[in-house]
Amino acid sequence: MQTKGHLRGDLWIKKTPSVYSSQQISQWLAKIQYPGTLTSFVPTLGNLALLVRLNQTTFPFEDTPMHYTAEHSMDISYEGLFRRLVGQLDSPGVGSYCFGLNGLFFQMLRGLGFRVFSGSARINEEPAGKPVNFLAFVHMILFMQPVEGSNATYLVDVASGLVRPILLEDGEVVDGCSPSEKHTLVRTAREESSLESYPNCGDSAKLEWRLVSIHTKNDEPPTTRVLYSFIEDEFFAADYESFNYSVLGRRTGLFWENVVCQKLFWMSDEEVREVDSAVDLGELTPLTRYMGRLAMMGGEVRRQVGSRSTVVRVLKTEEDRAAALREIFDIRIEKENLEHVRGRGAELKVA
Repeated sequence: MQTKGHLRGDLWIKKTPSVYSSQQISQWLAKIQYPGTLTSFVPTLGNLALLVRLNQTTFPFEDTPMHYTAEHSMDISYEGLFRRLVGQLDSPGVGSYCFGLNGLFFQMLRGLGFRVFSGSARINEEPAGKPVNFLAFVHMILFMQPVEGSNATYLVDVASGLVRPILLEDGEVVDGCSPSEKHTLVRTAREESSLESYPNCGDSAKLEWRLVSIHTKNDEPPTTRVLYSFIEDEFFAADYESFNYSVLGRRTGLFWENVVCQKLFWMSDEEVREVDSAVDLGELTPLTRYMGRLAMMGGEVRRQVGSRSTVVRVLKTEEDRAAALREIFDIRIEKENLEHVRGRGAELKVA
């Protein structure tokens, strides 16, 4: 039996019912193009990994309601998330940010029979090469025990670029979207922590985890960046509601200063060959095919394939941005709603 990757105290996660009905779960499975049905679904680690990837190529990480609605709000209620993300099967694939994407995924996993609970993380605001600077708890994550009869625990996050479940073990590494990217977990302690393992030991207790991204480009040394830190505590709907209000009310930082939109896509055969000339294209499946990113930030949209990032659209006006959201991400912002971003930090202003 696997002995690595356990929660503190060797805790087990129990099965808990979902807020979603069987019909809603089936509709979500069809939306993400899962190759099967609810009645035939078996909760395994392999199926979990497939769901993670299908979900991220279906729903974009985006904050458009925060900027283009009169309420400047992000609805993270389970009913609101289902209406917005799943809706009708032929509707555009609009998305949400972490509380929405992981919130929907969380309840869908419960409905599929997985043992899962939700946690929270502190985002690192600093880029690679700089000392970390963590925010408060403003990110949602999931803890999973997908193997029947085992309490081996995995971190899952469909809102951070982590495209595979990763075992909760110090030094564990998983592949990212392509060969140039990996993610690893590090167990550590905050320097300012007041807790120690035993009296006067001089070292802070290692109660904190960090998710780290590792990127390589050509023959250059890899760059590493701490994405966020987290603990193993369980968080609940009231916590995320409070965190959501704090993000919406913050007049600085990523979401205030940007209309953010990012979506993963399956690389074409030519792009796969570009990042891995030795791959057997005939053997690729949704579990193994490499993925790229489309990302809108500030005044441009970039397309990332492996370590290559190219600008595909320059945005100078709100009309430009609305067109990019519609044509690249299938997110439609009505012309009259562009007025809601005026005067906000994310507004595009003509130089």
